[in-house]
Parts: sequence; C-alpha cells; structure tokens
Amino acid sequence: MIVDSSMELWSFYIAAIIGIGNILLLVGLFYIYWQNYKEIKSKFNLGLIFFATFLLLQSLFLTLSILFHGGFGRGVGVLLAINNLILFIALSILLKITI
Repeated sequence: MIVDSSMELWSFYIAAIIGIGNILLLVGLFYIYWQNYKEIKSKFNLGLIFFATFLLLQSLFLTLSILFHGGFGRGVGVLLAINNLILFIALSILLKITI
C-alpha cells in the first residue's frame, strides 16, 4: 500500500496533538491522585500515582519521538494517531470518573 506523504505528515501532526492532550490529562490525573494521597495516605492512591507516572512517561517519550524524530516510519502515522486517540478517550473517561 502506497501512503501519500502529505497525509502521512498530517497524521503525525494529529498524533502529536492528541499526544499532548494525553500528557495534559495525565498531569491532571497525577495532581488529583497526589492530592488524594496526601490527604488519605492510601496504598491504592500510591498505586494510582505510579500508574499515572508510567503512562505519563510513555506518552512523553512517544510524543517527543513523533515531534522530533518524525515518527517511526512510513505508514505508521495513522496507527499512531488512532492509538493516541484511543488512549485519550480512555484517559478522559478515567478523569471523568475520578472527579
């Protein structure tokens, strides 16, 4: 399958924008979990902090790779955008039920 390079470039931009949204959602979740941990001192909240931290690191590395390395190869931009969109939806749901 031949991928149009302009479409590929746009899909990387879209994946990066959604990745930045994921980072912002994760920072918000981390803040909420940290505030809850300071108040309650629960192991569950500590686990949520670790969970949010590792997802934040993953999103940071992926988004930085997209922005500064141009992604991972031909034909991958659309897959990265879909992956980031699915993560964004999942994090939005998690934030909604957390608040």
